[in-house]
Amino acid sequence: MAIYIQSATQISAQNPLTDEWFESPLYHDEKCVLSNDPKFTDYLTPIMSRRMCNLLKRAIVTSRLTLQKACVKMPDAIITGTGLGCIENTEKFLYSIWENEEKFLQPSYFMQSTHNIISAAIAIDLKCHGYNTTYVHRGASFENALLDAIMQFSQHKIGTALVGGYDELTPDYYIFFDRIGIWDFSKRDTSLPKTICFAGEAAVSMLLRSEKNEQTLCELNGVEIMYRPTTEQLRKSLENLLNQAGCTLSEIDAVAVGTNSNPANDMIYEDIVPQLFGNLPVMQYKHLFGQSFISPALGTYAAAICLHKQLIPSHLLTRDENISPVKRILLYNHYRNKSHTFALLTRCYD
Repeated sequence: MAIYIQSATQISAQNPLTDEWFESPLYHDEKCVLSNDPKFTDYLTPIMSRRMCNLLKRAIVTSRLTLQKACVKMPDAIITGTGLGCIENTEKFLYSIWENEEKFLQPSYFMQSTHNIISAAIAIDLKCHGYNTTYVHRGASFENALLDAIMQFSQHKIGTALVGGYDELTPDYYIFFDRIGIWDFSKRDTSLPKTICFAGEAAVSMLLRSEKNEQTLCELNGVEIMYRPTTEQLRKSLENLLNQAGCTLSEIDAVAVGTNSNPANDMIYEDIVPQLFGNLPVMQYKHLFGQSFISPALGTYAAAICLHKQLIPSHLLTRDENISPVKRILLYNHYRNKSHTFALLTRCYD
């Protein structure tokens, strides 16, 4: 069954709610960059804005605009991937317990600290009573959400799905993960913008559907998820994905990888990419959108835009070149060399 990415909207370190990064990207040399938020009062009432944390605002605004672009009023399913959910509200609730000696606690912080509050808030805003679920698998959360959507489509249970990836960054969260080496960007070279990665936030909404039209971004051919695979297992999963899509590796125009200038992270790609993909062009995206648990959602979004525009700009490639026309992009991601994922996107018109 064919599945298409009809529309997508992002809020990140780039200009929000637009695709301006494609031609005029913003580069950041800080090690921690928060999202470039839009003016939420243009989309939400003052009461909604006051009651919601920034992550929920981002999720609702991107979801609304994604549906508007696709001319869909109500999705059949809402599927979310997140690494830590509304971590800011979780921290506020824990600090409140400590400061008030477990007395006079505000229930709103607790209610908005659960991971599935994001999908729930979107459903409440849209008044959607369809399939609703959340995946929390750290760096592979978004791919699990995509895989669930594919399974729902294949069983003919849904015709449209609003799939999103959302994560935020707080000072305490940054400090904690800095201590365990997640933000070790020692390969950064400030003289080369393509090597400058940073800790960031992400909010991406995509509308998947079983039909296409002129505005459709691309086709989603499939997703493969593996846990601690060997190189041979990776090769077999890749072959399975390509066979399902009816193509060969030679028909792939670029491989999008999650390099982020952290030696422990990048050495996996440096080892596996040549073995699996040979000399195929390598595409990167974290130098524009940052590193977070849900970064693969931004990578998928970026690849979909490139396919729609039939061009991969030079600032997304490790070599100085433009690839046009582009028909297929393969996304390869790993999280701490544990969860490895493939996703294949194809241009859906000629």
